[in-house]
Amino acid sequence: MAEFIEVPLKRSSEVDLVRPFKALVQSRNGDSGKQENLDSAFAEFNTLRQAATNRNVEKQQSYIDVMVKYHDQLLMLESKFPPQDITIPFKWKDAFDKGSMFGGKPSLTITSLLWERCCVLFNIGALQSQIACTQSVHTDDGLKTASKLFQQSSGIFDHLKELFPAALGQNMPTPDIQKDTLAALSALMLAQGQEAFALKGINDKMKDATVAKLVSQTHELYSGAYKLMQKDQLRNIWDRDWLPRVSARSAFYGGVAQYYESCVCNREKRIGEEIARGQTAIDQLKTAQSRFTIESATMAKLCNTIIEKATAALATAKKDNDFIYHDRIPELDSLPPIPKAAIAKPIPVKGKLNEATRDLFEELAPASVQNAIQGYETRKAGLINSEIGQLREATQLLNGVLASLNLPAALEESQGQALPPSLKERATYVRTSGGIESIDRQLKELPDMLTRNDEILTETDRMLRDEKASDDQLRAQFGSKWTRATSDSLTEKFRTDLAKYRGIITNARTADNHVKSKYESVKNGIELLSLPEEQLAKRLPTESSSLSPVGPSADKLRELMSVVREIQREREVLEKEFVSKTVDIKAVFTNALDEGNIDEELLSSKILEQAYGPLQARAMENLTKQKTVLAEIEEVANKWMKSRGDGETEREKLMKELATACDTYEDLKKNLSEGGKFYSDLTQLLVAFQSKVSDYCFARKTEKEDTLKGLTSSIAASQHGSPPNAPRYHEELKQPPPRPPPPAPTLKEQIYTPSSAPMAESVPSSQPPSLPYPVQSSGMPLPSYQSYQGYPAQYSPYTPMPGGYNPYGSFPPQPFHQPSQMYPPQQGYPPQQGYPPQQGFPPQQAYQPQPNPSSGPQQAYQPQPNPSGGQGFPVPGYPASQPSQMQPPYHRPW
Repeated sequence: MAEFIEVPLKRSSEVDLVRPFKALVQSRNGDSGKQENLDSAFAEFNTLRQAATNRNVEKQQSYIDVMVKYHDQLLMLESKFPPQDITIPFKWKDAFDKGSMFGGKPSLTITSLLWERCCVLFNIGALQSQIACTQSVHTDDGLKTASKLFQQSSGIFDHLKELFPAALGQNMPTPDIQKDTLAALSALMLAQGQEAFALKGINDKMKDATVAKLVSQTHELYSGAYKLMQKDQLRNIWDRDWLPRVSARSAFYGGVAQYYESCVCNREKRIGEEIARGQTAIDQLKTAQSRFTIESATMAKLCNTIIEKATAALATAKKDNDFIYHDRIPELDSLPPIPKAAIAKPIPVKGKLNEATRDLFEELAPASVQNAIQGYETRKAGLINSEIGQLREATQLLNGVLASLNLPAALEESQGQALPPSLKERATYVRTSGGIESIDRQLKELPDMLTRNDEILTETDRMLRDEKASDDQLRAQFGSKWTRATSDSLTEKFRTDLAKYRGIITNARTADNHVKSKYESVKNGIELLSLPEEQLAKRLPTESSSLSPVGPSADKLRELMSVVREIQREREVLEKEFVSKTVDIKAVFTNALDEGNIDEELLSSKILEQAYGPLQARAMENLTKQKTVLAEIEEVANKWMKSRGDGETEREKLMKELATACDTYEDLKKNLSEGGKFYSDLTQLLVAFQSKVSDYCFARKTEKEDTLKGLTSSIAASQHGSPPNAPRYHEELKQPPPRPPPPAPTLKEQIYTPSSAPMAESVPSSQPPSLPYPVQSSGMPLPSYQSYQGYPAQYSPYTPMPGGYNPYGSFPPQPFHQPSQMYPPQQGYPPQQGYPPQQGFPPQQAYQPQPNPSSGPQQAYQPQPNPSGGQGFPVPGYPASQPSQMQPPYHRPW
């Protein structure tokens, strides 16, 4: 193994893709058959993501294939949904961060398919580097595979430098996806790809010049990668052994290049240059040898081998130059650079990574095509509504004119005893359609449906307002540290759609009121028509009409009424054809996209003209025919009615009202049916819209929690500063009280103190902190530390005796006992600066004279003469005055 460096993987959180995409498709495509197919496709897509983001990824090509397939599906799906419609929170963690005691890895959550694809592409490059590291460098296949994977990885990281900024938007990147980080990774992968070729040249023992070129390029690439990795903002990102390993490789391949170039110089008899390059090679190889870590054992071994070869070759060259050639050894800076052979190059990334990847969402049109289709559907709906509206207005006008003339009922009137056939037909239609009860029931349902839609919209608005309020509050709290995108910049489309839906509901409420007022105007007539035929007949007045149903005018009117019925039947057919007409507009716009551009307005106008032009011509002809027939009916009816002497009867008035009520009932049924469908469709749209807003709010909540965790972790880590300053009285307590100066010694004491007495040891330079209270209690005996200078001579409890006087000389030997208290207890001094804290000293034992080997047992102690004329005894706890030449013959037990 060549101990290559591998890039760690990014980790992602699990997310459900089925429900959000299903809601998106429902809001854009209502075809049930396609919906079922897309549901299975999204389920497969969700499974594919789980496999591509699996935490237990093995270093195998099959895992790269899974990631590549998921990446290509994301790429194809990006073109089918506008970026603002995606509200799925994709959370990815930093690849290099190992976490801390304050929380998990720094992460970033963005609702974007491009962000998801970039992170997957990063993992593809990282996994390629990991698989390359497992290849054997001792075989040609292993080196070729490793070099290819490293070049692909380098191309991916180089491509991500330009791709990630577009995916981030206004979000701050994690350290692993910064532009400098990606540039360094791309350079490192390329250097390792070139290194595989260099190792192959060394293993195959190619020509020295060829190997020198390969290795020289490797050295240059590693040097460039090392410079990029050493930037201040990047040094702390890498694992701690990365920089030493890259630095060692840079020095190693620089030395190897010089060595092989020196071999070329040897063959060409350029001995001076050979010596210069050989010495440089050894120096650089030794530098690399000192930098190799434990992970680079194989490279260190290869380095030792080349050092041995270079050393032997250098010794031979020097010997030959000294005895034969006598070439001048040039300076290294004056030598020409070693030629380079750049074999490894980044493999660029263009579109799909695998052209054979099948699109799971073939039935979904690209976003540009879908937008064009929506534009076409809007134009188509406008045309159909306009044409049908004109036909219905003409029908209402026709029915109004006929009702005012009491036609065709007036032509069917006989004795006033039975219902006219036309009235019977109208009453039967009303009863079979549900009568007045169906109208009342549908009218009662409209407010509930309206209220439900209004509540959905209000709740959606509340979610957006709450999210914005939370973001504004945190932005005011953290100030410039709150770096994520503002809510206003992300919810602009949501607010636009919200206002649009609010306007739709307002218009629907106005339409409902209009329908109710229309119903109230004909409610009595509909009630009569809803009655059984016998009861309706009883409600009609029985007086006969003064108009005669026979004659030329009556016959002409019957003929014209037949034409009217024909016009009405043709109008119903036209209305159905306008609604049912379909065109495969998706294929038209897709072909236009393949050709390069979609001119939606031009194409839509052309297609609508072709599809609905003939229907529009027929509708215009129908309207013109009605206009002519109505004019003729009015003319003939006026002549016919002039034959009536008195005004119209009550029966005729009621029959006119019933005719108008029947026509209005038909309109109400259509209006209420359309209103119910409208509210049902609006509910689906609003639910899908609310789902998108809910996903957006959830994504923002997740992003908020991650950002808060990162901010609190950084704040907690930055709060370990210097402790606060202590109060002044603490400093006063630390200072010991001033020690009183010792009194001047008397003349006798000055004579007693020998000039050769050992001086106190120097005070240590490291002074432990003094305590604000004394360590030694009052009267406690003090230990005889050598560094302790003791009290001055005037504090000695013994008065020096004159020289030559020995009061113990005539007495038999007596055991000497140290008095327990030789002087009044003194107040202990606080510890001095520079001395360790004084510890308690064990109680003193009575002195037991030790036998003197030279004088035999039981000999009394003979005090040694003092040069000053007196005799002194050591005092426990105080260093006795040491004689300059003699030591006491006994051992001090303390």
